[in-house]
Amino acid sequence: MAKIQSVLGGLDSDKLGKTLVHEHALIGFPGWFLDSRQPKFQRDEALVRVCAAFEQLKDYGVQTVIDPCPSDIGRDVDFYAEIATRTGIQLICAAGVYYEAAGQPFTFRLLEEEAITEIFVKELQDGVGETGIRPGIVKIASGEPTMSEYERKIIRAASKAAAIAGVPVLSHTESCHCGHEQVDLVTGAGVCPHNFVVGHSDGTEDIEYQKSLAEKGVFVGFDRFGLDIEVPDEIRIRNFKALVDAGYRDSLLMSHDYVNCWQGGPPGIPPGVSTSEILPHWNMTHIFERIIPQLKAQGMTDADFDQILCGNTQRFLTVEPS
Repeated sequence: MAKIQSVLGGLDSDKLGKTLVHEHALIGFPGWFLDSRQPKFQRDEALVRVCAAFEQLKDYGVQTVIDPCPSDIGRDVDFYAEIATRTGIQLICAAGVYYEAAGQPFTFRLLEEEAITEIFVKELQDGVGETGIRPGIVKIASGEPTMSEYERKIIRAASKAAAIAGVPVLSHTESCHCGHEQVDLVTGAGVCPHNFVVGHSDGTEDIEYQKSLAEKGVFVGFDRFGLDIEVPDEIRIRNFKALVDAGYRDSLLMSHDYVNCWQGGPPGIPPGVSTSEILPHWNMTHIFERIIPQLKAQGMTDADFDQILCGNTQRFLTVEPS
């Protein structure tokens, strides 16, 4: 039985259960602490609040969550391990860094690609820092409208590391740009297409783009349900159902990209204003409370969602030995 690495150790792939592939316990963009207007980050209070949100997932049968926060925007593996210990949710974290404009690229800009691959492999095999906590996936990211040379270098290095360590790759795309280039770089480094999900592919009305990704054998991330400020959910639902009807059900993954806790507050939002005031349905239970019922009303079944949330995620996370 294949093993999947969680923050508390290895999991048998058949024990993953219902899985959300893209959620965040904690995010802190570079320089988050510079905004002195924001209240001081209270780690213990944040942990209680995030654990309460993860507990709610149990009501919907969720057993596993992937938190693909890269190392340069607030990844805290000890925080994740505490969530998993307190709630029993199987939590998987990531190696990797964010896209150039929103990450912290200085150090890796100075290093050669081979050195960056070595850094990622060491984390994947030995654990993050002195924690011993091993990431179970690699996160890559690119900006818009084109991919920078820095991002190409990082994606090549990260993908090589994933192939060496035998873990899958999950991506961030900005406004659905560069998805095909990501596929070419990731699979070109030796990652199997079904071990790669092109993230945030639901951020467009262009269903032909989404179909074209599925045709390459990769997973298509419909992972921002509830984030209506980008694309309304009715468009996501329309395209999702059309893809299922066109035979692409087994290429789809679902999630929210919800951020439970912001260090320094949500970027660009005034102090004291929460994301729930702007995006009232953006949370980790939205799919189960609102999206799945609407899709069932259009003819989808429990068997469809078992496949998407269990079977597809198991296939994505399971890397066969080479």
